[in-house]
Amino acid sequence: MLESGSADGNPVVLLHGCGSIAEEVMMPFSGSGFDIVAPDRPGYGFSQALPAGERGPLGQSFWLERFLEALELEEVVLAAHSIGCAPALHLAARRPDLVKGLFLISPCCRPVPFKPFIVLRSAMAPFVGPVIRQHVIARWSPYFLERGLRASSYPNPVTSWLSTLPAMHMVNAASIAAMAEELWAFNGDMQPLESLPADLPLSVLFGREDRIIEPRWHLDWLQARHSAARIELLDGVGHMPHHVAPDLALQMLGDLAGKTPGDLAGKTPDMRR
Repeated sequence: MLESGSADGNPVVLLHGCGSIAEEVMMPFSGSGFDIVAPDRPGYGFSQALPAGERGPLGQSFWLERFLEALELEEVVLAAHSIGCAPALHLAARRPDLVKGLFLISPCCRPVPFKPFIVLRSAMAPFVGPVIRQHVIARWSPYFLERGLRASSYPNPVTSWLSTLPAMHMVNAASIAAMAEELWAFNGDMQPLESLPADLPLSVLFGREDRIIEPRWHLDWLQARHSAARIELLDGVGHMPHHVAPDLALQMLGDLAGKTPGDLAGKTPDMRR
């Protein structure tokens, strides 16, 4: 896990999205003055996968609960990107005592229609799957990372800091398996989530031009479960609004974590693993 900032103010836990690692989601927030912890979610980066049957959003919410308890954190602000929002939502619904607020960035939360995911399915197929994961995808990890970053960032260019991410830590046999397993468990895990605590502060940042997930599809689902959510929709922005508009992301996180823009001025990056 990565840590940034000091221990004053409310603690913040950052959760990355599908196929990512802690470094990526921390980049816009490091050195901001928040008391931040960003783990590699199970199966990604340096984290071990959860046992079979616990790798979807619901199982990860129990892992997140254990993670907070191990660090003796309570009343945290959870900030999450994409499918990383799903376990955060489950934890907030199950254990509202642990969650002070939610900041959801491009949240993937509503069950989605079937998608073929041909490359991913091939990588998980019997017999040929291990060969594809080990000798094709992992061997060509820089290519697959660049392709994924361009797709996620579209229509915005890939930022210079995203280009520094370590390909071998992001694209490898274990992360491909983690990605497949959480995607396959996603619809079944999210279907039962019918409501969120009415008094839970909830902020959402979305790009209108997101081509990875459909903003309206997920926003309608969220608003049906929490009518008082604060929503910011950015024109001309894709799936990575925290990288395209980091100042707004910082301000929205600060509103939940008890920091003001003045508290965040003049900070310099500082990340510790």
